[in-house]
Amino acid sequence: SSVSSSITAAKLNVINLNLPSPDQQTTPDKPPLQLTITLHKNGLDVSDRNGGLRHLDNTPEGYNLQALGDLLVEVKKTAPSEDTVTLLLEPDIPYDDLIKIMDRARFAPAEARAAGMPAEMFPNVSLGDAPQGAQP
Repeated sequence: SSVSSSITAAKLNVINLNLPSPDQQTTPDKPPLQLTITLHKNGLDVSDRNGGLRHLDNTPEGYNLQALGDLLVEVKKTAPSEDTVTLLLEPDIPYDDLIKIMDRARFAPAEARAAGMPAEMFPNVSLGDAPQGAQP
């Protein structure tokens, strides 16, 4: 019986070689990450379709761009093909702050690039209004 089992194993190996890799199968159907950064007065909420990711409190200087950059690098590592982010703004968010957040989402930090990450992380940015009253 050891002979027949090895023949079966050999056949299975051949079949496996012809199967598309799991990556190829899932890429077209993979739902988008729906990465969203909500700009509140007092901080940032970063979320995706899997639920809440992180709330980043402001530093004395304003938005915690360092923490945001680090977090987005981690997201990009887990979803390398994702290139889209949505920014949702509360009313009266300063334009300069929006630009800083947008740049942080679009361009990988220097350290991440040095480690081999592409320069552009989420270049496809769309804007919207933050839902009102959603703040905890």
